Amino acid sequence: MSKQVAKKQETGALVDVNILLEDIGAGMEGMSPDDMMIPRLSILQALSPQVNKRDGGYVEGAEPGFILDSVAGKAIDGEQGITVVPISYRRSHIEWKADRGGMVQNHGADSSCLDGCTRGDRGQYLTSEGNEIAPTAEYVVYVVSEDGSFSPAALSMSKSQLKKARLWNSMMHRLQVPHPTDKEKKINPAMFWNAYKLTTVPQENDQGSWFSWKIEMMFDASSGGIIEQLPNGTGIYLSAREFKDQVSSGEVKVSPETSDEKDAPF
Repeated sequence: MSKQVAKKQETGALVDVNILLEDIGAGMEGMSPDDMMIPRLSILQALSPQVNKRDGGYVEGAEPGFILDSVAGKAIDGEQGITVVPISYRRSHIEWKADRGGMVQNHGADSSCLDGCTRGDRGQYLTSEGNEIAPTAEYVVYVVSEDGSFSPAALSMSKSQLKKARLWNSMMHRLQVPHPTDKEKKINPAMFWNAYKLTTVPQENDQGSWFSWKIEMMFDASSGGIIEQLPNGTGIYLSAREFKDQVSSGEVKVSPETSDEKDAPF
């Protein structure tokens, strides 16, 4: 008797495939979006605990410039990057304790929280308590795999990364594609019409060096977008359309950003 046959006999017969199909989603009936957490994507920097082998937060194989998935605890090579489909955007004002301390409050889109702030030596907004309020671009996206599978994630851009966010927003806002029924006209499609390649690149100024996002549009206006170009493109588009409403209504919760996940120190 072979070792493989003996092992099968020890572990018992395989479960019938029909039973597996009947059990799809079993045990998770009571879960709603409130019971789950959308992971955050961030760029690991030289001082990130995830790249320090002597730190409890170390992630195996992580290096500065890698992209961190906060829930999976997985680091992705920033040179290879990820494919994302943006779903929603909002501008927020996040208040942080001094010296990379924890988040105090997300003030949302209302910029009145900046009233009374002084400007620091790097142009940052400082409260009377010494906290910093950082204008922040917040995105919810789908991360898409080569086989067309996808999962939601959030990412934030502040400080020097705001320039990258403005560039990304401009790409989406300026995109004009053929009208589906009138070829003489063009329309600005939903932001989830297209996909973008996100990689990381080194950046520096007189204050230091760090890694930042590089954002590239994947498909041009005549391509048909993700519906025509990505495996499962129609499914991704329709899911994003529904997920956008869940995010807007607050039904879907995004995990809060931590100081360890702040993309750039400057």
